[in-house]
Order: sequence, then structure tokens, then C-alpha cells
Amino acid sequence: KIGPPAGARACGERGGRARRIAAMTIIEELDEDGNVIEADDEAARACKAKIADMEEKEKQRVEKQFALAEEHKAEGNKLLAEGEYAGAVKSYEKSRTELNMVGNEEEARKRHKRDCFALDLNIALAKLKLQDYEAVKQNCTSALIHDAKSVKALYRRGIAQAALARGAALFQEAEAKGAIADFEAALAVEPSNAECARELGKLRAELRAHEKDLHQKQRDTWGQVFGGKTVIEGEEDAPPDEPLPTVRPCVNTDKHLIVSLEGASAVGEGGAKLGPLQLDLREAWAVGVAGGNAASRTSLARLFTSEAKTTSGRVVIHEKPRKPGKRGEKVEPLDRKMLFGALAALIAMLASTEFAAVGAVHLWIMRVFGALGLGILRLLFMIGREEPLTLRAEVAHRGAVLPAMATVEELIADQLARQIAPEERRQRTIAMLAAAGFQGTGEADGTPAKYVEAGLRFGKLPEEQKRLVQIVRCLAARPEVLIFDDALAGLPLDMQARVLRMAKRMKQECKVSVLLMSDDLDAVCYIADTMAVIGQDGLFCEKGPALEVLETPRHDETRAAIAAELSRMGRKAVNGGPLQAQCKELIGNAAIDGAWLPPLYK
Repeated sequence: KIGPPAGARACGERGGRARRIAAMTIIEELDEDGNVIEADDEAARACKAKIADMEEKEKQRVEKQFALAEEHKAEGNKLLAEGEYAGAVKSYEKSRTELNMVGNEEEARKRHKRDCFALDLNIALAKLKLQDYEAVKQNCTSALIHDAKSVKALYRRGIAQAALARGAALFQEAEAKGAIADFEAALAVEPSNAECARELGKLRAELRAHEKDLHQKQRDTWGQVFGGKTVIEGEEDAPPDEPLPTVRPCVNTDKHLIVSLEGASAVGEGGAKLGPLQLDLREAWAVGVAGGNAASRTSLARLFTSEAKTTSGRVVIHEKPRKPGKRGEKVEPLDRKMLFGALAALIAMLASTEFAAVGAVHLWIMRVFGALGLGILRLLFMIGREEPLTLRAEVAHRGAVLPAMATVEELIADQLARQIAPEERRQRTIAMLAAAGFQGTGEADGTPAKYVEAGLRFGKLPEEQKRLVQIVRCLAARPEVLIFDDALAGLPLDMQARVLRMAKRMKQECKVSVLLMSDDLDAVCYIADTMAVIGQDGLFCEKGPALEVLETPRHDETRAAIAAELSRMGRKAVNGGPLQAQCKELIGNAAIDGAWLPPLYK
């Protein structure tokens, strides 16, 4: 709605009319010659005081309306965090009603627009949870009137339009294209938004598949009519029998490359051969690996952590480029060598001064030149020797063994940065356990805080809780590369969803590179930006953007793996599986969105 509501206009008109009536008593009067007739000073002061009093009361009334609106908004935020989405919408609407009574003063209207913008975003989020997608579109459109570059409004409207496109009996191209436009607009404002990029890629793949299916139906229909094969525009130039490449182009080349396999091969347990492989892990990016067997995936993890020796090829760790003059910049190798040489010369010079004190001038001169010679030799010795780069990687896998007598707090807190104070270290540990859904030994009144304060030992936990602690321990280290080696297999669905949400947040906010190796394509589809499939020969039979590989596989082994997974889940498509639905239910979860991220310094 454009302009203030009726209630606000009424309040404004009453206030304006009162001021005009009061002001009429002090209007200056003019005689026939145009001279001002002096009004009664006391009456004028009384009128001015009356106007000031009325303005003060109006100001107080407006502030009261804003306070009431803020109370309802806070209640809505609380209900939203608790999952009471319908109640949250009601509270937000009450807040909007209070805001509509703030009047027409310029400052009040500015504040009114700002608060209504926030309400529209919150209502859109709650409606998204309630799957009221038409309402989401309306609220986001209203928010975009106030801020046309709001990434949240563009993203949520895009999600709603994508859901409407998929939910119809026939795929709605108009809704899909509108969603694509919203995601592209959001990425133009915030290019690093991984959620928008992921949803955009997913929707583009679905739109291409729909168009391909539509073209096929047209071809079949018109082929029957004309008794022959029809040709769709653009197909006449393509070789009919040439297979499509199974390695699709990389779309993340702008992100820093952390580590890469360059034709690397290894021999796993039982003599199984792996490779040669080409695979890049980049910051703020997730790679999913499916296929093969457990031994081949473990060998792949060991290649990245340098625990397995390569039989051919190499594993390259890439140093992140540094800005010139950046504080804390490493000294370049040559500068470091010169410093060592100069230091050696200085020490030798100081050691020789005692001989100069007794008159051995020639000996002092010899010592100086000797020290300089030693420094030069030191410099020459160190030329070409550079410190090897190391990779901070953590691997979460099912077979991890941790000391049974150690407390849960010790296992996780020891991974956090040393600079953290003990109390903050404990609070961060509790927050991480709460985000992961830690249930300890299963007591009805047990909470992560109670278990930590009681000093619960690792050996007393059930197996699934032990695995959860091992995963959280890997997250607490804030590695450059976080590897899941079938770590989620067998865990409850809610626990898997929480871990994936935490890993995705670390990928987005801490720029961690995630490598998820699993046969559960539901998990791979949720978190992976790109994926690779290991074939029976130990090579990657297919690589590319995750959704494109899952939606339009090009290799027979990939098709077989996807078909087996769909049969297991009893579904027709990998996208939108039960684990992904559970992950979406956790959006807005207070514990997962809380302050549990491990700090950067180490």
C-alpha cells in the first residue's frame, strides 16, 4: 500500500487541525495602512505553550506506538525461533498494526518504513516455513519497495517462485524464470552468496531438463504427424552419435585453490588401486564424492592429508596470495636468509670485541671479515631451501578412536584456539554440542551444559554420541579442509541434518573447504557444489556441478549409482530427499545460528 493508512492520516489530520486552530489566535493583524497591530503578549505565550504541549503529547503517543510494535515483533522473533510460525505471523501483524498509528511526521514515517521492511522479511521467512508461497512473494515484493537490493528479499522471493514452479501439475516456466531473475539479482549484489548460487544452478538445471522434455514431446508428436524425424533448432549442427563429455567445466575458479590432486594415484587397503585423479579443493566450496567403495574413499582422504604415499602424480598445497604490506605478512625466503646471515655476522662481531680491548686490532679485523664470510656462507647454504607448506585438515570417519577416560569437554576444548579464556572455551564447547544436538547418555533432563559441567567421560557415551563428539571435535579445529569419510552413515536423520547445517555454515562464514564422501546422494545433493563419482576402475567416471551430475548423469556407472539410491529412498528424484527436507526445517534454529563458530586465530 502506498501512503499512510487511514488511522495514521486521521491522527495526522487531528494534530494538524489542532495546531492550525491554536495558531489562529496569534496571527498578526494589519491596519488599513499595512502596519502590524500588536497582539496581547500573554495570550500569544499561552498559545505557544499549548502548541508545545500538544506536540509533546503527540511525540509521546508515537513513541508508545513504536514501543508496542517492538514488543509484538520481539514476541514474533521468539515464536519464529521456536518453530511456531503461525503464531509468529500473528505477532508480526500486530506489530504492523501498531506501526500504522504513528502519524505523519517525517521522522516517524522514516522509522515506520524501516520497521515495516524488517517485518516484511520476517513474515516472508515464517510464511516460507508454512509453504504459503504466494504470501511470501507479496511480502518480499513489499520489502523490495523499500530496498530494491535486499539480498534476503530477493532470495526468499526466488525460493517461493521456484517452489510454485515445481509444485504445479506442469512445470511453470514463468515462475522459474522469475526465480532465476531474483537469484541473479541477489548474486549481483552479493556474489559470494553460496545459497543463491546453489539454488540458481539447481533451477537452471531443472529448467533445461523441462525444456529438453518439452522438445522431446514436440518431436514425438510432430514426427508422428509427418511420419518422420523432426529436428529441433540447434540440433542439426551436433554430431548425432558423439557422447557428451563426462567432465564438465568448473564454475568456481575465482575461489582460492587450497589443495589439488594432479594425476595422483595410490594403493588402498587390499591392494585396491585409486587414480590417477584430478581434483581441486577450494575455500568456501564443497565437493561431494560418491561411488567406489569405503577403502577407495579412505585412500582419497589419506591422499589429501599426506598419510598415503602417491604412486604417481602429486598432491599440491597452494599458498594463499598475500596483499603487499599486510600486517603479519610472512618474510619472503630470501629476506629471511639475509636476516640469518646478518645475525650470524653480528654475533661473531660482538664475540670478537674482547680481543680488541687488549690491543689485538689485526685479530679484531680478521674476526669481522670472518663473521661476514660466515654470514655469506649461511646465505648461500639457505638459497633454494624453502619451508614446505602444510595443510590444516581434519578427517571425520567412523573408525576414529579417542581416549575413553577423557571428558567430552577436554576432547573438544583442546581443539579450540589457545588464546581463548577458560570460561569462554567452555561456553563455546557447550554451544557446539547444543548445535549438533548432543544428547549425552540420554537422561530426560540432560543438556550439553549439564554434561560438560559434570565432566562426562567419552567412554560412557553410546556409539552414535561418540561419533557426534568426534565430528564436533573436527569442526572445533577450524581446519582449512574438513573431510567427511562416511562419517554420517548410520546416524539419526536429525543428527545428520544438524552436522550438515553446521558444516555449511563453516563453509560460508569461515571459508572452510568441505569434502563429503558418501553413498548417500541425499547428503551430497544438499551440501556439495561440485561432485565426482569414483568408477569401478578407481578413476573418476564423471565430474561437474553437483545438481547437473545428479539431474542429468552422462556415465553408465553414475546412472546406476543414482538409480540404486532412488530405489533405496523410494523416490523419483534425488533433489528434495528426506535429509534435505530435515535440513530446511533447521533453518532459523537458534542453536545452529548461535555463537558456536570456532575463532580464527590459533
